[in-house]
Amino acid sequence: MRLIPLISCLWAVGIQGAALPPFLRAATSSDVAPEPTTNLTTVQERVAFPDGYWLNDLSGNGKAAFNDNGAYKVFRNVKEYGAKGDGVTDDSDAFNRAISDGNRCAPFVCQSSTDSPAVVYVPSGTYLIGKPVVFYYMTQLIGNPLNRPVLKAAPTLDALALIDASPYGSYGVPGWTSTNIFMRQIRNFIIDGTAVAPTMGFQGIHWPASQATTIQNVKIIMTQAANSVHAGIFVENGSGGHMADLEIEGGLYGMNIGNQQFTMRNIKISKAVTGISQIWNWGWLYSGLSISDCGTAFSMTNGAQANKLEVGSVVIIDSEITNCQTFVDMAWKSNSIPIGAGQLILENIKLNNVPIAVMGSGATVLQGGTVTIQAWGQGNKYSPNGPEKLQGPITTASRPQGLLDGDKYYSVSKPQYENLNAGDFISARGAGATGDGRTDDTNAVQNAIKTAVAQNKVLFFESGVYKVTQTIYVPPGSRMVGETFPSIMGSGATWSNKDNPVPIIQIGQPGESGHIEWSDMIVQTQGATPGAKVIEYNLNTDRGSGLWDVHTRIGGAKGTNLQANDCPKFTTKPECMAAHTNVHVTKSASGAYFENNWFWTADHDMDDTNSTQISIFTGRGLHVEGTNVWLWANGVEHHGLYQYQFNNAQNLFGGFIQTETPYYMPSPDARNQPYGHSDAYSDPDYASTCPADQTCDAYGLRILDSKNMLIYGAGLYSFFQNYDVSCSSPDAANGNRNCQTQIFSIEGQSSVQVFALSQVGAEQMLTVDRVDKARWSDNLSVYSNTIGWVSYGV
Repeated sequence: MRLIPLISCLWAVGIQGAALPPFLRAATSSDVAPEPTTNLTTVQERVAFPDGYWLNDLSGNGKAAFNDNGAYKVFRNVKEYGAKGDGVTDDSDAFNRAISDGNRCAPFVCQSSTDSPAVVYVPSGTYLIGKPVVFYYMTQLIGNPLNRPVLKAAPTLDALALIDASPYGSYGVPGWTSTNIFMRQIRNFIIDGTAVAPTMGFQGIHWPASQATTIQNVKIIMTQAANSVHAGIFVENGSGGHMADLEIEGGLYGMNIGNQQFTMRNIKISKAVTGISQIWNWGWLYSGLSISDCGTAFSMTNGAQANKLEVGSVVIIDSEITNCQTFVDMAWKSNSIPIGAGQLILENIKLNNVPIAVMGSGATVLQGGTVTIQAWGQGNKYSPNGPEKLQGPITTASRPQGLLDGDKYYSVSKPQYENLNAGDFISARGAGATGDGRTDDTNAVQNAIKTAVAQNKVLFFESGVYKVTQTIYVPPGSRMVGETFPSIMGSGATWSNKDNPVPIIQIGQPGESGHIEWSDMIVQTQGATPGAKVIEYNLNTDRGSGLWDVHTRIGGAKGTNLQANDCPKFTTKPECMAAHTNVHVTKSASGAYFENNWFWTADHDMDDTNSTQISIFTGRGLHVEGTNVWLWANGVEHHGLYQYQFNNAQNLFGGFIQTETPYYMPSPDARNQPYGHSDAYSDPDYASTCPADQTCDAYGLRILDSKNMLIYGAGLYSFFQNYDVSCSSPDAANGNRNCQTQIFSIEGQSSVQVFALSQVGAEQMLTVDRVDKARWSDNLSVYSNTIGWVSYGV
């Protein structure tokens, strides 16, 4: 994420000339629900609406550990607030009461908060929506997956979107700073906009989003009238993000979207005029697109008329396009402005009756038909020398069989356990854990995990903060799921030695094999824990297991003792050394599957009204030494030595991965940050690799002696020097945003392929065995610098 001064500038840069909807308007007082006066109901009343889905039927025991209101209600069923679900009654007020209940963090009045999470549950039924459903911070809107509820737009709905995650107020100011919008979910709904007149503005979801957010298992239905102005999902800004398992029918646009970076997987769009309109981006990955019966499947022409392309790069893989006149409509040329914008990579695309595969400026660039595009690209290439302009068929790296499902990269959606009932779960609190953030829950949590495995049940962590003082071992057979991101918080002397790291969460032991499933949780630290390895993954894992929406958050939250008063910026306090390594996939690990994970060292206090910057020190980000690893929609930020290090690893899929350099650098820089250098952990030796006259900040990505590193989108960003954002100013002369010297290093006997490599603030974009290969000035794109294709050792 980045803070407000840069955001306001990028708003202007990012969506200038964008395909914004004609009905974008300021919110009225009726759009934002007033704070309700309803009394909190009892647990017994809350479970008076059982519907057979375990999440609802086990509700009532979650807590917001550090909320001053001891009766604060985390789980709320919309029927408690008067929703009928009969398809006749306008239920929008009931939805907004359910979301806002309890003095929660509201748009326009609160930037972020960690002490007021909420699950807003929607049973099956048809809910008439006449006013927008307005999101609050750290909200999960979840429908019953057994029979998805229908949110049906009333014919009179006049709003930016039926679900509005950031309403606009006076003078076009959004309710939230888009790059600070974290920890949100929407899943398991059908949204029906067919009752809204075609020429009256309708969008299913307005979703400016950043890290740790997702939309999953949602269907949106719109009018198929030729004069429709409807759009299924509208995204105009943010630093996302993840969406998966969506189906959209009708409308002018299936999606009308722009964001810094995003990963979208398994998206089905049909019968729209334009399936996807890409407004702007720095980089984007689409995998598993299925677009049919549209005029144009995918458009990325924005900015062409002004001779300033707004789309940086797009990667589309493992997809199928059917009965569309054109697959991709773009405007890139070898002399396009900016020089690094408009880049496109297509790999393993099946076309069925698509006459034009790629159209450029009204002319056919690549013929279509009923064919398969093995690999095709346009833009700037480094192999590793360059830049080389390319437009045409390309020969990409062979896909390792261990990463594939058939001929496509393997993926698996987050389990929701819809086929299980309440009796198939064990409650963490029912097993004796308090989740109050103060009591030592080590034994209770560990025993609950062991019991759940022994009984072949799923362990349900109710909302709360589970403080632990010893390693929590997660054996093969474990299945764990959280209620709105409960946290396991490591605290105490176990993690006191920065030279002797100890895991907080240990997934398997070296040599073990088996299956684990873990979703919707956070792992964090409390106070000084310089020897904490937050998550250690040792397991030789079978297919179908993994970590979904599991995040690490080091500092910046209530209860961590790592907030603004504890760790003010411009200080290097031992009390604020909070992790040796964030996540370590060890040499013994195989088949580690990660999807939509954010491994974050906090740069600001999320409970401070001014989002005050802080100084938290962690050593290493995500260290991968294993084999057959998937990183879908993965972000790693603000670690002192590196964000990603792939070290003697084999067969890794990354898409889209994203980093940020610590804001405090270069004071101290990577040579002098508190964790030092250790050969035992294969740390980069900045003392020898970084000349004294260079800005020696932490690598975003380091690849050392690793084979088959296949990265489908990477954003490596450096925005600050000593907390000062001016080094990455949008107004920098000639686009020279120079916050550090090197950011991406390939070393030793490695084989690497990277598509859509986007960077901000680095003078050198690619360094191979200490030799710089790519300068920012040859690849200046949409604010970022972008290389379409990097190939080394392939």
